[in-house]
Amino acid sequence: MNEKNKSLRSQELLPTQEKDRTMSLADYILLWAGMTINIVAFSLGAQYYDGGNGLSPVTMIWVMLVGYGIVTVFTTMVGDIGTKYGIPFAAFIRAPFGYKGSCVASVIRALPGMYWFGFLTYVGAEALNHIIGMFIPGFDNVTLMIIVFAIVQILNTMYGLEAMAKFDWIAIPALAIMFGAILVTTLTKYNISIPDIMGTQTAGGYPIPYAIAGIAGGWITMALNGSDLSRQIKHVEGYEKMSFFGRNRRAIVGQVIGLMFVGVFTMLIGAASGIVSGYWDLNDVIPDLFTNKVALVLCFLTLAFAQWSTNTAANLMPPSMAMLNIFPKMSYKLSVTICGVISILMMPWKLESQGGFLVMVQGWISQMLGPIIGVMLVDYFLIRKMKLNVKDLYCADGQYNYYKGFNISAILTLVISFVFGLFCGSYAFFAGLGCSVVLYYILMKNVTMKKYEQHIGEEILFDPDVD
Repeated sequence: MNEKNKSLRSQELLPTQEKDRTMSLADYILLWAGMTINIVAFSLGAQYYDGGNGLSPVTMIWVMLVGYGIVTVFTTMVGDIGTKYGIPFAAFIRAPFGYKGSCVASVIRALPGMYWFGFLTYVGAEALNHIIGMFIPGFDNVTLMIIVFAIVQILNTMYGLEAMAKFDWIAIPALAIMFGAILVTTLTKYNISIPDIMGTQTAGGYPIPYAIAGIAGGWITMALNGSDLSRQIKHVEGYEKMSFFGRNRRAIVGQVIGLMFVGVFTMLIGAASGIVSGYWDLNDVIPDLFTNKVALVLCFLTLAFAQWSTNTAANLMPPSMAMLNIFPKMSYKLSVTICGVISILMMPWKLESQGGFLVMVQGWISQMLGPIIGVMLVDYFLIRKMKLNVKDLYCADGQYNYYKGFNISAILTLVISFVFGLFCGSYAFFAGLGCSVVLYYILMKNVTMKKYEQHIGEEILFDPDVD
């Protein structure tokens, strides 16, 4: 094989074969539910309430529905790339950014995933530290627990999405029971009802656009990697002749149930806890509500599972795939290990001392990734009209080489859109996203496509037997 082409053909980045599409709708729902039920979703509810200075529970519901709705739309749109062609984010991103330019987008995408992997590993490690401390008086070594918990998750991620989805068949029922117990115990202990909680009034301290971006921002990371998930789902029979909605209906159903429904439920429980107890961290909420040793152990263990089920598919696998695009000769297992180690060395839990830090971090992420997803969607839907030259995604001298491997239109769009968002305050995510959509379309039509032939309207599939 041509050495240049070989550098683009890491086994994990090649199009998924039909035999490898093994994920059922139920598996996909549980995969999303497992990613959604985590301390960030729970804690955002409490932090949005912000001691009465933020959003009311009723406003929060609308904000959550809009935020998760945006993510569902974007993830399904990007997911069509995986449904039709079986290619992951790290391979498709070569089309809009170029073979070398894709590394820029890959690095930007990888950073939020590694941040969250490190943070959720810390949360799970704290829970495990509590458990051991209950049986070994005086034990208190969160650092050791972080290392152990990170190793376990790294090993699980090495075995791919199907292994992660099967794990969720155990984790999700346990998580549902724990969150239900937290809600019932909260209502009982503080002698309050759900209507009382929903009727709570606040000062409305968070601007609505910023709040929506805060929810969407946490999941724009997975929207970018929508094709990584959808390319594992079993095809609907006759999908080749179906419309966009027909061939993607399993992905849509999976996200509406697993992301929107579960996400709203989890955040509302977090809001209830924040309203009555003032706590946002489940490691504080659990001891506040339960005194029975068995109940405490089960809750802390389930809390660790919650971070595990989110971390593997949502936070560690995507950066690992992005790294393979940058270093194609690296093995998937080594890439997973390196990303996991970097995540822990980032020590993201150091930001925990800042009030409302989760909302702040989500806002940063949404502003950073909004322009990338804008470029991706315009390139796939408006420029190429859902017809890809897949073959050239894996050919170093193909149509996506542009200028020395970089599509200057995409790079300029990324920089200008991000800077533009900096001046738009609470609207940064929407401003950056909108700017990227308009600017990339104009630059591609009037500059790049006039200089570099893109075979628009042609669908050319990848043949692994052809160099």
